Amino acid sequence: MHSPVSILSGRLRIALGVVQGVLLYALYSNWTAKTGLATQPLLFAPALMLAAFLPVVAVSGIGHLSRRNLRIWLAALAVILSGLGAYDAWRSDLSSLLPQSASAGKISGDMDGSPDILPSATLFVLAVVGLFIAQAMMLAGDADGRRIATYRSYFEMAWKLLVQLLFAALFTGLFWLVLETGNALFSLIKLDFLGKLLDKSWFNIPVTTLAFSSALHLSDVRPQIVAGIRKLLLTLLSWLLPMATIVIGAFLLSILATGLEPLWQTRRASHVLLGATALLVVLINTVYQDGNHLTPRTHRFFTACLRIACLLPAPLVLLAVYSLGLRVAEYGWTVSRVAAATCALVAAMYAAGYALAALRLHDRLQRISSTNVLASFAILIVFLALLSPLADPARIAVADQLHRLATGKTLPARFDFHFLRFNGARFGVQELKQLSEQKNPAYPVLAGEKARLALAAQDRWNREELDEIAPDAAKNIRVHPAGKTLPKGFLAQDWRNDKQRWSLPSCMTRGDRQCDAYLVKPAADAEEQVLVFDGNSMPALFAAGPADPASPAGEWRLLGKLMVTPSCIEELKQAAGRGALDWKLPLQRDIDINGVRLRMQAEQTVTKCAPDELRK
Repeated sequence: MHSPVSILSGRLRIALGVVQGVLLYALYSNWTAKTGLATQPLLFAPALMLAAFLPVVAVSGIGHLSRRNLRIWLAALAVILSGLGAYDAWRSDLSSLLPQSASAGKISGDMDGSPDILPSATLFVLAVVGLFIAQAMMLAGDADGRRIATYRSYFEMAWKLLVQLLFAALFTGLFWLVLETGNALFSLIKLDFLGKLLDKSWFNIPVTTLAFSSALHLSDVRPQIVAGIRKLLLTLLSWLLPMATIVIGAFLLSILATGLEPLWQTRRASHVLLGATALLVVLINTVYQDGNHLTPRTHRFFTACLRIACLLPAPLVLLAVYSLGLRVAEYGWTVSRVAAATCALVAAMYAAGYALAALRLHDRLQRISSTNVLASFAILIVFLALLSPLADPARIAVADQLHRLATGKTLPARFDFHFLRFNGARFGVQELKQLSEQKNPAYPVLAGEKARLALAAQDRWNREELDEIAPDAAKNIRVHPAGKTLPKGFLAQDWRNDKQRWSLPSCMTRGDRQCDAYLVKPAADAEEQVLVFDGNSMPALFAAGPADPASPAGEWRLLGKLMVTPSCIEELKQAAGRGALDWKLPLQRDIDINGVRLRMQAEQTVTKCAPDELRK
């Protein structure tokens, strides 16, 4: 039997689900028809944020927060979400800054050319994560009757809320699976009424929100089910910590043998290292849980693993910060690097706290609790800073890049005006306008010319209209073994005009990329060829001599790419450097029929190599 309170809570939650669906449908109708609030981005984005998140927060808080606290909490979130939504719309609205031809939709707009007024993906994702953390902390504090709750309450509420949200998402997905199954069954007998109904936005939007709210309510009135699922989930995940500890520990030990150079050559070391740190943090907490169930007698194995694992985030974060620092020193700040720096800041808090907890051998790792609470508050502050003018990554990156241009650290020929146009938001476009008007004498005249080209650009993926100066292959490509030089014809060729430019390594078509190249010979009496390794694509082989008889003599061309796994690339480089590549004839040859050459196109499969084969 349900209590009157739970019955009332259920009715309120179902009503909120319906109201949310109606509001979202109204906003969707405005957006598709380009009427009403959809004509006012500064109003539409906040309204969408409120309709998407506030009802869910209210459904989660009903029955757990007092009426007064719930009203205050919802009012505070309404102010924050509205402000963040309005700022996001303002920084993304470039219609008043760009020429009409450039602002007509190819930047971030719809296919019909109208500007995009939806909240950015960054705002949406950070809002989801931030609201989850804030709601769990609010529920725990209200349950304890204090502003800062006990760690046990934080743990209980956070994992309960996570399981509820996952359950609600699963229930909603299965709900739609049942509807689609019914539609498929009725279509077998030529009845399409259900299919037409499912296509109607006035039906599918409210039904989805109603299903999600109902699932949240059902999981809330059966707390023992949620507790059982949480316990099973934590038990399963806890067994991943020993494996993660061994893998990451082995990686750190391997660096002592390989050095740091292979790590930096990947150009994504910071992201991978911070991702590994985040994985460790999650797994550490699946074992630690509320901190009270681990005892030396009953959980000696997991306690030992936990202490070792708590020491691993520190070197990972130090490597990530060092890698990020090298990139910033060489190329300056970008949006992604500012975001990575904020992630590294939060990761450093976890790493320091966990390391201190592991080194204190006379307690039961209790410092993990305080670290988690402090880091949660820090994450909320960082999110608010990133989504507001305080630490907007686009504003910081644009200011830094322009400083490098003004001080001569970056030459105008190498400056990425494409970044200002398509990744600098309002700040980048405003600076481009000033550069194009030559209002600041600190910048060269060439910067103004390229800024005008960037302002007129319409496609974020097409850099040809901005990259007027060909990349310097001699600087972009590192030749191995040391002392070798690339052929003059290869260096002189403008690869941006090649018919296969989209298949070429990026260092040959862009000025801000680097590759490694090896001079190789398929046979002792053959001409030298160039094998180029680009970190973002498969190794590419180039040879002199035109593929097309009409092409000029001496022209270099792309012969093809080697389809290999990443683990094989390093072995391939070593073999090429030693001149020990074992070349083989094709398995099948081309066929000539009456003077017409039929070429054999090999199936493109990625090959795993055996290292011994390359060492021959």
